[in-house]
Amino acid sequence: MTNYRVVVATVAAVSVVAGCSASTTSPGAQPSSPSAKAPTASSVPATPAASHGTEGALATVPWSQVGPGWTLAEWSPVTPHRPGEQRPPDEPTSETADTTLFLVDPTGNRYTITTFGPGGNLALADWSGDGSHALFTRAGMTPDSAISVDLHTGAQTTIPVTGYPRYTRPSGTALLVSTSFNGNEPGTLKRVDLKGNLQFTYPTADLGGAGQFGGDYAESPDGTQLVLGTANLGNEVVPRKDNSLVVMGNDGKVVRTLPAPMVSAMCGPIKWWSPGSVLIRCSSQHGSSSQLWELPLDGSSPTPLTAVNSGQEDDPGFGGDIGDTDAWKLPSGTFLQSLGACGTVFLSKLTPDGHTTRVKVPGVSDDVFVSGAANDRLLVRGQVGCSGTTSLVSYDPASNTSTVLLGPPVNGGGVSEALLYPTPES
Repeated sequence: MTNYRVVVATVAAVSVVAGCSASTTSPGAQPSSPSAKAPTASSVPATPAASHGTEGALATVPWSQVGPGWTLAEWSPVTPHRPGEQRPPDEPTSETADTTLFLVDPTGNRYTITTFGPGGNLALADWSGDGSHALFTRAGMTPDSAISVDLHTGAQTTIPVTGYPRYTRPSGTALLVSTSFNGNEPGTLKRVDLKGNLQFTYPTADLGGAGQFGGDYAESPDGTQLVLGTANLGNEVVPRKDNSLVVMGNDGKVVRTLPAPMVSAMCGPIKWWSPGSVLIRCSSQHGSSSQLWELPLDGSSPTPLTAVNSGQEDDPGFGGDIGDTDAWKLPSGTFLQSLGACGTVFLSKLTPDGHTTRVKVPGVSDDVFVSGAANDRLLVRGQVGCSGTTSLVSYDPASNTSTVLLGPPVNGGGVSEALLYPTPES
C-alpha cells in the first residue's frame, strides 16, 4: 500500500522548485456560512506581510512558552531553482551550504537549534510529543539510520533503524519503525528504544484475518492504540479482504477489524481525527478515484469527508484537484492538502457537498504544501513571488491574510521542511 505521507512529501519536493506559472485555478475559498464575508479584491494584499521577528541562540529559547503554534523548520541559504535553470556562479549550493534547524514561534521569532553539514539530504520526520526532540532521516530512500536531536542542547544522536521511524506517543521514549508491503512480503512494524535496540515486533502477517500490513498506520495521541492498513491488493499475491483496517493495542493484540468503506478500494490511515476516530484515505483498486473518510474505531458506520474524487482534472466538483491526502478542521472550515497535475500540490477548502474549491493564499504561488494547523491558522510552505524560493507562511483563512515567518523575504534561502508542535489537530 502506498504510504500517503511519503507521497505528499515527494510531490511537495517536486512542486517547490517547479517555478511560477499562470494561474488556471478557481477562486479562493468561499465563506463557511452566509454570515461570513469573503475578502474583496481590493482588501486582499498582493503580497503577504513579512514577520519582524528576531533571530536568537539556543540558550535564549523561552521553553516555558513553547507549545501549539510553534514550528520546527529546516532552512538553508540555498535558493531553490527550477530544473535546468542556471545558477549564479557564487550562489550557495546544497553541496557547499549548511542546513539550520530553527525553532520558530507564532510571531516569527526564530532560534537556532543545530546545524547539519552540506550534502546531508535530511528530512524532518517527527517531533516528539513532549516537544523535546526532533527526528531526521535521509530523504529519498528507505532509511537505515535516523538522527534524534535534543532540542534543549542541540546534541545529535544517530540511531540505527531499517525503515521509516517515528517517535512513540505520547512522549517519544521510543521509536516505531515501519516498512511497506513489498512484493509478497508483508509490511513490518517494530518498536525500538532510542539506541535502536528492539523492544517489540508487532504481528503484521495476518492482522486478525484482515490480511498483510501495507505500511500505513496511525498511533493514538496517548500511545495506547494503533490503526493499521492492509495491503488488500486483490490479486494473485494478496487476495482481496473485506476488512481493510485493523485496530490494535500497543501490545500487538488485535482489538477489531474494520471494513473498507469504499467499495473495491485500498484504504490507509492518515491520522487521528477525533478521540474515537481516524481519518483515512481510500483509493480504488482499479482506476484513479479516491475519497477521504472518518472511520470510527468502535466499528460504527464511517462518514465520508469528501465525495468520490475521480482523479481526473476535468472533474467538475473538484476543479483540478485530482486527490486529497490530508485535512484540518478550523473554525472557518475544513481545509485539505490537494494534489494537482504534474506533481503540484495546493490548498483546498471543503464545500458543503463534499467537493473542494482551491484556496489562493495571498502572495504565495499556486503550489502550496500544508504543514499543519494551530491557533485557527494554517502553516504552509510555498513560493513567495516568482523567485523560485520557498518560504514558511502562516495563513489565516478567516481574514485571508498571511505572514512570512522564515525564508524570503525574511532571511532569504529556502525552507525545505517544517513541522508544527505536535497536537492531535496538527
